[in-house]
Amino acid sequence: MTKGKRRIARRRREALAHDRAPADRAAEIRRRRRRRVRPGRTVIAADRVWLVAETKPRWAARAARDLDAIGIAAFDPREEVELTSPSGRRRTARVPLLHRLVFVGLRDDADLARVEAHPGIDRVLFRDGRAVIIAPAVLQGFADAITGHGGGRDGAPEGADEEAVRAVLFALGDGVRVATGPLAALRGTVEGVDPARRRYRVALSLFGRETPVVLDEDQIARE
Repeated sequence: MTKGKRRIARRRREALAHDRAPADRAAEIRRRRRRRVRPGRTVIAADRVWLVAETKPRWAARAARDLDAIGIAAFDPREEVELTSPSGRRRTARVPLLHRLVFVGLRDDADLARVEAHPGIDRVLFRDGRAVIIAPAVLQGFADAITGHGGGRDGAPEGADEEAVRAVLFALGDGVRVATGPLAALRGTVEGVDPARRRYRVALSLFGRETPVVLDEDQIARE
């Protein structure tokens, strides 16, 4: 008899000895799930400038812990998933959502230098000489969606916050051209994103100077 079967048999004997019905395995698993505590809310510091850092393979969690330890806010986005082994055993694991990416909240250039000097950090993301900056409110919504404290804004489906952050990652600092409307064919650089409305603030060259213009997603095309 295997160890698992001996344990089940012992529980049955104990249940019968106390005049109780043997515990149903499925009900026991459901009770365990209900006892799980929802992860605490991750609070994104609103007074920091949040950049995106790419880590070396298998360094994301450690780099985030190290940076937190020296006073630099770091957010390594992970979600809890239930994994089932071939034997049927279930366990909860925290898996990364963004491959080799962590968000770092900086106060000044000294913080940036310390992040770049960390042995687990490959690089801080820049586009055309500009750092990729994530608005704290957007990042907070993303963190809430992961931990179950959010669930999307304005009826958005689950995962909408993650898609918004991905959109920001690949939009800020990008060169675009206006595809439709009276400003068609003008070129500029994306300086801000409103992920909830899918609108972009684009710096266009108008009247001999850079002028910010808010455009809808379907009004611009990437260069």
